[in-house]
This record gives sequence, C-alpha cells and structure tokens, in this order.
Amino acid sequence: MQTLLQIFAKAPVLGLVKTRLSVDIGEQAACDAYTVLLEKTLQLVTTYTGLTEIYCAPDDSHHFFQACAHRYSINLRVQGVGDLGSRMLEALQKGLETYDKVVLIGADCPVLTAEYLNAALAALDKSDVVLGPAEDGGFVLIACRMTHAQMFEGLSWGLPSVLKNTLLALDKVALTHQLLPPLWDVDDIYDLRRWQAMGSPIGPAVDR
Repeated sequence: MQTLLQIFAKAPVLGLVKTRLSVDIGEQAACDAYTVLLEKTLQLVTTYTGLTEIYCAPDDSHHFFQACAHRYSINLRVQGVGDLGSRMLEALQKGLETYDKVVLIGADCPVLTAEYLNAALAALDKSDVVLGPAEDGGFVLIACRMTHAQMFEGLSWGLPSVLKNTLLALDKVALTHQLLPPLWDVDDIYDLRRWQAMGSPIGPAVDR
C-alpha cells in the first residue's frame, strides 16, 4: 500500500515559534530549540520508506524550508487557511486522494521514532484513524485511511481536552480509531529540561 508522511512545520522565525518557551529562555533560544527539533524530525525521513511532505507555514519561501527540501528530497506544500483542525483536515484529505494511508506529525516531539510511525501505519489496517497521544492531552500524530469533514469539529486547540474531544468527534462521525502509547513534545520550560536530561543539544535553560 502507498503511504505518505506529512510534517506540519512553521518557519523558524523569532517570535513566531515556541512562544510559550520563549517567555523563559528568550525568543532566540526558543527559535534555536525549534530548529533543532525540526531538523531531528526531518531526519526521520532517512529511515522512512514512503514519500514525505512538509506542510509549511506561513508559506514555503523561508530559506530553511528550501534547504531542507533539497537536503532531504522532500516535497514542500503550504498549509491552508483556518484553525489547526481545518488545515490538518485539508492536508489529510489531499494526501488520501493519492495514497492509501497518510500519517501527519508535528515538528516538536523529540522522542518520535520511525518505529512509532510504522506502528501507526500498521494500526491503520484495522482502524480508520490512529492517534499518538501527547502527555499534555493533545496528540503528536494522527494517521488516517479515511477522513470526515467533521472529525475535528468543536475542538479548542491547545487545551488538555483536545485528545478526548477528538475521540468523541470521531465516534460521532463513525470513524473507528486506535491509540498508540503516549509521547511528549516540547512546549514549555519543563519539557525543555526533560529533553536536556536526555542529552539535548540545546544549552542550559534559564530559571525564572
């Protein structure tokens, strides 16, 4: 079966990425952290056998995206309009026009692995949707073989209720689903310290 990996990413611009983290470590350090996370995510491409696309925001003109497209042989696409759910739905639907299975991930989960991606794809053999829960109540991955126009309806993004309400929405539109083991991503100073404890290349965090 043909599979597609989609990476949602923002251009690494000061003040536009990791804004919660920047409160504690400053905009430059937060942007640096995001860039390292994005590079780490893109390195998954080297172990992933299917096609990969970066869905860029606000567009694909940033030199970082252009360099990554060349370095990793990745296709660039531009995220659509609307909230996160609308943009993800558009990307997933676009991917499923050509591919049997689509996996969509963010760019800030340092513990995401190729094995985790493969587990999501395998789980799609038995379910319409597979979610990789985040410990903060969201999710770090969504994989689909089917979508529905209302699968993200009524979600308030960024709240701890995102995963719970996504599952309710999937039940409402009769899409079967499975959950993978939970992972964590880097959103704030506590996540950064956790990453540093694993040997992150990002320097010491600033205490407040």
